[in-house]
Amino acid sequence: MIALASLRERRRSLLGTLLTLAVAVAVLTVCGLLLGSARPVTPDRYAASPVLIRPVPPSNPEAFTEPRPWPHDQAAALATRLAAVPGVSAVVPVHRFYAQLLHDGALVAGEREAYNWSSAVLGGYRLAEGRAPAAAGEVALGEDFGLPPGAWVELLTATGPQPFTVTGTVDGSGIWVGDVTAGGGVPVIGLLTGEDADPAAVAAAVADVVGADGVVLTGDARGALEPVGDARTRWIGLQVLSALAALGTFVSVFIVASTFAFATRQRHRELGLLRLLGAVPRQVRGWVLGEVLLLGLLGGAIGAPAGLLAAGPMAGWLVRTGFEPASFTVLYQPVVPAAALAAGVLVALAGAWAAARRAARVGPLAALREAAVDDRPVSRVRLLAGAAALVGAVAVGVAATRASGADLGSYALYAALLLVAAGSLLAPLLLPGAVRLLTVPFAGGRGATVLLVRQHVAIAARRSASAAAPVLLCVAFTVLIGGMVQTTTAYYGLNRVTVADATAVVVPDGTPGLSDAAVTAVGGLSTLPTTLYDGVEPLPAAGVTPAEHTVLTVASGSLTALHRSPAGFVTTAVKPTGAMPPSGTGAPAAPTPSAGGPVVPVAVAQGFATSADWAMGSSHAVFGPDGRPITLEVVAVLTGGPLPAGILLDRAVVRAIDPSALTPVVYAAQPVSADAVAGLGARPLSAAAYAASGQDEDDRLVWVFTALLIGVSAGFALLAVVNTMLMSTTGRAGDLRVLKLSGATRAQVLGLLAAETAAVVVTGAALGLAVAVAALAALADGLSGQLGVAVPMVIPWGTLAATVGVCLVLAVVAALLPALGSRREAGPASV
Repeated sequence: MIALASLRERRRSLLGTLLTLAVAVAVLTVCGLLLGSARPVTPDRYAASPVLIRPVPPSNPEAFTEPRPWPHDQAAALATRLAAVPGVSAVVPVHRFYAQLLHDGALVAGEREAYNWSSAVLGGYRLAEGRAPAAAGEVALGEDFGLPPGAWVELLTATGPQPFTVTGTVDGSGIWVGDVTAGGGVPVIGLLTGEDADPAAVAAAVADVVGADGVVLTGDARGALEPVGDARTRWIGLQVLSALAALGTFVSVFIVASTFAFATRQRHRELGLLRLLGAVPRQVRGWVLGEVLLLGLLGGAIGAPAGLLAAGPMAGWLVRTGFEPASFTVLYQPVVPAAALAAGVLVALAGAWAAARRAARVGPLAALREAAVDDRPVSRVRLLAGAAALVGAVAVGVAATRASGADLGSYALYAALLLVAAGSLLAPLLLPGAVRLLTVPFAGGRGATVLLVRQHVAIAARRSASAAAPVLLCVAFTVLIGGMVQTTTAYYGLNRVTVADATAVVVPDGTPGLSDAAVTAVGGLSTLPTTLYDGVEPLPAAGVTPAEHTVLTVASGSLTALHRSPAGFVTTAVKPTGAMPPSGTGAPAAPTPSAGGPVVPVAVAQGFATSADWAMGSSHAVFGPDGRPITLEVVAVLTGGPLPAGILLDRAVVRAIDPSALTPVVYAAQPVSADAVAGLGARPLSAAAYAASGQDEDDRLVWVFTALLIGVSAGFALLAVVNTMLMSTTGRAGDLRVLKLSGATRAQVLGLLAAETAAVVVTGAALGLAVAVAALAALADGLSGQLGVAVPMVIPWGTLAATVGVCLVLAVVAALLPALGSRREAGPASV
C-alpha cells in the first residue's frame, strides 16, 4: 500500500512539470508558425500587375519610411521608355494622397488614401455603376461604402474637408479621383503585359531600362509595396512573437530546473537507496536524465498539436489587436512543430542537468535519514551569490541616477532583475523572520497554528523558499512591467504638456493625424512632420511657426530667418474650390524647380549638426517628400529638448512640398470644446487626461504587449507555484501523519497546511512587491530629475491584487489536494 501511495505521489509530482513542458512546446509551435507566416503580401490594388517598379528604398529596412518618390517629370520620362519595352501593353504611374471619407459629417472607417483613377487597372478593378471620375471634385468609391452615383460626400484631406460628387462605384474597395486631381510624386509605376508576354522576360528588359533609378518587383517580391504602416505593424508583431518565444523558453528552463531540483531533494531517500544497492553516480544521473527525456517527448507530443490548433485563433487575435496587418494569414509548415518538440526536449534536459548532477552526489546514508530539517538552509556559494546580486543591484541603482531617457528604464529593469535574483537566493534566510513578523497579528503570535507555521518554515527553509520563489518572480515581474509602462507614460505625457504649458490637448480621433483645418480651429502649438531625403536616406523634419519659438532654445543663429521667403518658392495658400490642385490636397503651390532646387532656410538640432556636419551657415542639397530637389541652408542651431525632429522648416514650406503631411497633436493654452473640432477627426482632452494616458497607437500596442508578457510569464509562474506546492505537500505526508497521530484533527491539519501556504505566498509576494517598488521608485526619481517636476511612481494595484489573489488560491488548493487525496490512498494513518 505504501509503495502504491508513493507511486501515486510520484505521478502527481511529475504532472505539473509535464504540463509546463507541454505549454512551452505549444508556445514555441505557435510562435514558430506565426514567425514563419510574417511575410509581406502584395496589396490588392497591385494584384493584376505582374511587374511593378518602385524607387530605390532606404538602406535601413527598419526605417519604415516610404522611398523617395520620382518627381512627376522624371516619372513621365521613365514611363515613356518603359512603354517601348516589348511585351508591355500599358504603363501606369501611381499617384496617391491622404484622404478619408466623410459622410453626414462623420468619418467612415476604411480607406485612408485616395488614388488616381488610371491606376485602378493595376488591381483589376472595374466600374460597377456610373462613370469614372475625370474633372476636379469627382470621386469613385468602392462598393463597400454603399454610396450610389450622384451622392455628395466630403473627403477629409491634409488641409481639411473638401466636397466631392460620387460619379461611380467600383467592384472592390478604395477611393479614386481623376488623374487631374491626384498629383505630387510618383511612388510606384505598374505595368500590364500582353497575353503572350513572358513576365520574367519583360521584367528583365524593364530592369535594363530602369537601371539605378528604381527596383523591379515581380511575384512575391511585390509584397515590398505593402503600406509602410503594415510593414511597421508586421515588424512589431515579429518583436512580440520573438519575445514570447524567448520568454517561453527562458521561463520553462527556469521552472523545469527549479522543479527538478526540488523534486530531487524530495527524493533523497529514494536516491540514497539506489546508491545503497550499488548504483554508481553515472547510473543515477542517467536515470534522472532518462526520466526527463521521456517527460520532454511526452510533453512535446501534447504541446505540438495544441500549438497547431491555437495558431489560427492567435493569428486572428494579433490582427484584431494591431500586431499584424489585416493581410496576415498562417502558413502551416510541418518542420515547425517538429522543431518545437525537439526544443522542448532540449529545454527539459538543460533545465534538469543541474538536478541530475546533484542527484548523482546523494550518498547511501541519505536512505537512513528521516528528518527534513535544513541544517544549512543556505550554502556558502548561495550566500555569496545572493550578496553579490544585492551589491550589483545597488551599484546599478546608483548608475541609474546618471542615466537618461530609455537608458534609465533599462537600468531600473536591470536593478530589479538583480534584486529578484538576490531575493530568490537569500529567501531561506529571509523567510523565517518575515513569516514571524507576518504572523504576529494572529492570536497574539502565540497560537498553536501560528507556532507550528513558524517552526515548519524555520526548519524547512529551503522547501519554503522553493514555494515562495515563483510567487516572488510573478509579483515582481507583473508589478514592475505594468508600473514601468504607467510611470513612463505619465512622464512622457507630463513632459509634453509641461514644455508646451498646455491646458488642453487635441489628438486624432479615427485619423492618422490632424488636418490644417483642425489645427486652425484649435490654435496653440503644433508641428507638421515630414521626411526629406539625403539621396535615398530619410531625414526626419518638421514644420513650425513663430508660435513654437517659445519652446525652442537657440544655440546660434536666428529663428527669425527660418521664416523668410525661400528663394524660388511660392507658398501662397490655394483657396479651396471643391477640387484638389495638382500638388495634391489644396495645399500651397509646389516649389518652382531651379538649378539645384529652391533654397530653404532650416534650423537643426545641435546633436544632429555635430553628427551630420550641418554647421551654422552650411548648405545641403536634398530631396523633398515629393521627390524634387531643394537646398537647405542652416540659419539656426538649437539646443535643449525635446525637439520634434533634427531639422525644422517653416510650416508653409512643409505644406508646399508635402501635401499629405498631418499634425500629430496640438497643445492649446485654453480649453477646447468638442464642437470646435466636430467633423475634423479630432478629439480634445484636458492636459491632465492626456498626460495620464497614452493616446497614440504605439502606446496602445505597448499596453497590449505588456499584458501579453505579463500573462505568459505569470502563467508559467503560476504553474510553478502549483507544481511546487503539490510536491511539497506530497513530500510531507509522513509529517502530516505524525501530526494526526499526535492528536490533531483532520481539520486542524488542513488548516495548518493552508495557513503555512498562505504565509509563504504572502511573504513571497511582499518580497516581490519590495523589489518592484524599489525599481519603480528609482525610475520615477530619475524621470522627475530630468523633467523638473514630480513624476508619480505608479503601482498597478489592480494587477498586484489579482496576481497575489490568484497565486494564493492556486497555492492553497494545490497544497490541500494531496492531503485530501491521501486519505483514500494511504489508509487510516493518513490525514
